[in-house]
Amino acid sequence: MADNSIIHDGLYEWDGTARPGKKPICWWPGSYRIRIVNLALQGSGIRYLRPVAVICQNNGPGTSIQSCIQNFAKEISKEYNLEMEKTLWVEISHIPPFDIQAATFTLVSDLAGNKLFTVKWRALRPNEVKTLEPYLADFQDQD
Repeated sequence: MADNSIIHDGLYEWDGTARPGKKPICWWPGSYRIRIVNLALQGSGIRYLRPVAVICQNNGPGTSIQSCIQNFAKEISKEYNLEMEKTLWVEISHIPPFDIQAATFTLVSDLAGNKLFTVKWRALRPNEVKTLEPYLADFQDQD
């Protein structure tokens, strides 16, 4: 897949340790393969409500981002200059049948710039699967 729409493709790890002035993503270590894709650069002419997708898959032992997606999404958004609410957050299970879920964020409160969300996970919709298909295949080929 030679594609200039890929912003990042690699491992993202955290050790569960707090740093001065910064909480960890989760208090337990974790490691995820993430691929960040700018769908607007695909050249299809389609305007997306969520023009960026962050595709994630657990890379080993450690916590699932489903338990800490809000902190994970905030950190990835800050690091890669993404608009969290305008990003499609996707997790692929590591175990066949490779269930694919998307996180839906609903803003609950914005206290002095600290946004709080409720999060619900749902199955990826058929049109989302079709759009992301070229970026999903090699996730399922991993050991």
